[in-house]
Order: sequence, then structure tokens, then C-alpha cells
Amino acid sequence: MRIVLVSSWPTDVIGGSGTAVYFNALHDGLRDRGYEVEAITPNFDITDYVEVTLKRFLFNTELRTDPRVLSADLVFGFDYDGYGLDNANRPPMITTAHAVYGDVIRWESEPARTMVEAQAFFDRVAMQKADRITIGSQYAKERLVTLYGLEADKIEVIPHGMLQPGWLRLLRSEPRVENDHPVILSVGKMYPRKRTNILLEALALLRNKYPTLELRIVGDGLEWDRLHAVADQLKVQDRVTWLGHIADDRAFAREWRQADILCHPSCQETFGYVYLEAMTAGLPIVAARAGAAPEVLDDAALLAEPENPQSLAEALDRFLQDEVLRQRYARRAEARAGQFSHARMIDQYVRLIEEVIANADSRRREGASLSPTGWPKAESPLHFSFSAMRRMRGRG
Repeated sequence: MRIVLVSSWPTDVIGGSGTAVYFNALHDGLRDRGYEVEAITPNFDITDYVEVTLKRFLFNTELRTDPRVLSADLVFGFDYDGYGLDNANRPPMITTAHAVYGDVIRWESEPARTMVEAQAFFDRVAMQKADRITIGSQYAKERLVTLYGLEADKIEVIPHGMLQPGWLRLLRSEPRVENDHPVILSVGKMYPRKRTNILLEALALLRNKYPTLELRIVGDGLEWDRLHAVADQLKVQDRVTWLGHIADDRAFAREWRQADILCHPSCQETFGYVYLEAMTAGLPIVAARAGAAPEVLDDAALLAEPENPQSLAEALDRFLQDEVLRQRYARRAEARAGQFSHARMIDQYVRLIEEVIANADSRRREGASLSPTGWPKAESPLHFSFSAMRRMRGRG
């Protein structure tokens, strides 16, 4: 069976973050189960968010005539990729959702907000057209039903697993040097919904009690300049080490090895690979009680109230003052990581693939049409895409 994976978002971890981790886990996992897997991945430069979004729309309008897609036995579209495919002649399609752009909008400001709104439109179109939809958490499934009006039975929750990255293989062999001061680690793309600003505010609340406390931030992104300004305003710049993206696996492993706590106060994760990475690394975790965090982490982390620096500071303080508590939660985290295995994820996808193919074969035998269903009240997706591009480009 020949399966085509389509993603207009970067598939390298530097650019694509958690979605890229998932893409590679799915690609390699299906290949190892004997499927012929082809990837259609333009890997656009994402430096300019407006420009890359328009490129992704254009890529999708051209995808509908791509012979690699039309000759496949099954297509996987990532988020809205595949929205322009014609239901009358496309192969069976599974849409795998990750960002849920309709859920992301509330944290965005212009010009990114307009791009996110447009992507939410196409998210909905792609998922209405797909035969089945997968998502990494019950939280995200409920958001898809609420925001996009999708039928719950069409959506399959498949918790993510991951291939072991190089840095994680190095982690156990990396010697840990006892810190002479407490270290909090933050890892992730700097998007507004990640709420790194709340962590900076919590740091300001803790600085008097822990005068040597250090926050080490790994990652870059749209919020880089704003977060530096927030740190300046809070007068915590001297407590923060901005590491940007760390490409060297050994250096990245060292950051995890030396950290006392991993803190990720994000308010919107559809799964949150950083949680799985932290659990696998055996770190005590502080997160916000929001998004998929409660169901992914369960009792393996301390959860603070979202958007609440005081609550986040109190959770961090519990760990900072109690080494025994940190060790207990580190053991819980490591034990829970085992529930999110790569093999288990692929098992569930193999079952779903066989089900989708069987249903498509049955419809073909019965002569049923694969006509488009459930279009939103708007222009056709292709027309919307081109007209949207003209309007957005006109803004300069």
C-alpha cells in the first residue's frame, strides 16, 4: 500500500517543532510496518509568518493535480493540507490535526492573527472533507467539535509517541554536575499561546526568596523581542539565560541534565511533545492546567492555574524548596512516559488506515459518490485562497 504524507509545515524540528517530531514519528513508523511511504514536504522558510502562510495556501491549490497524490492509496494531510483536493477523484484521506488554528486565534495579534484566521478557515474545510481525523488529545477533539462543527465520531484520539531523538539518547551518558544555584528550564517555540511571559512574571515573584535562581530558555520565534522587553520591564533579565535554538544534541542534552525543573506554562497544546520529552528525561514538571496538559501529564506534574503568575510561582516554589518532592515527581514522570510509546501510536494508525481503506473499497463497490460535504458558508476554498492572497499581499 502506498501512503502519501502531505505537510506544508517544516518537517525539521528546528522549524517545525512538535508537528515535525510527530511527522517523522508517523513517517518512519508506517514505513517500518511495511507501507510504501512518500512525503510531499516543500519545507518553506518560516521566518516571515505572513509570507509562509501564503505560500502554504498556494501549495495546496497546486496539490489537487499532483500525480503523486492522485495515484496514492491513502493520503495523510497535516492540519489543513489537502483542503483543495477534489473529493470526487482523490484517494481516501486522513487529516491529522495539530495546531487547531481556530483555537489559537485568541492569543494572536496582527499581522499573524489574520493569517491564523485564514488557516482556521481551511482547517475546517480540510477536516470536513476528510474521511477521518486524528488528534492527540481529548481536549483537542472537543475543540474541533466546538469550533469547526465536526461530528465527534469522525475524530480519533491517538496520543502521540515519538522516535527517540539523538539528544535523549545522550542524556543518560551526560554526567550531571551539581548546580550551585537552582535552575528552571523552559523549552519551546516562542508563540503567544506558550505564555512564557507568565513564567517571567513568576520568576519576578520568586527572586527575593531565591536570589540565585536562574531561568534558562531554549527556543526562538515570534515572541523573542517582546519577551526580552518583558524581562527588562520586570527587572529579571539578569536571571534569564536566552539560549535560542540549540542544534547540537549534546549541548541540548546537557541543558536537560542540569535542570532542576522543567516549566511549560502554555495555555494551548493539542498534545505537547515537550511534556513527553520532560517525562522521558525524568524531570519534575510544572505546567498550566490548560489545553492537553492535565490529560497528558495526569499526576506526574504540578499544575498551576493558567494565566496566573502567582499560582505558577507557588508551584515552582514547592519544587524549589523540596528535593524529595522533586525526586518523587521525577519518578512519576518517567513512569508515565511509558504510556506514550511510538509502537502504540503506530498500532492505532495501522488499525485506522485499514478501516479507512476498507470503507473506501466498500463505497466503491456500492458505487457511492465521494461528493464534497459540509462546506462552510463562504467562497469555494480555491477561490477564497487566491482572493485572500491578493487582499493580504495588498496590505504590504
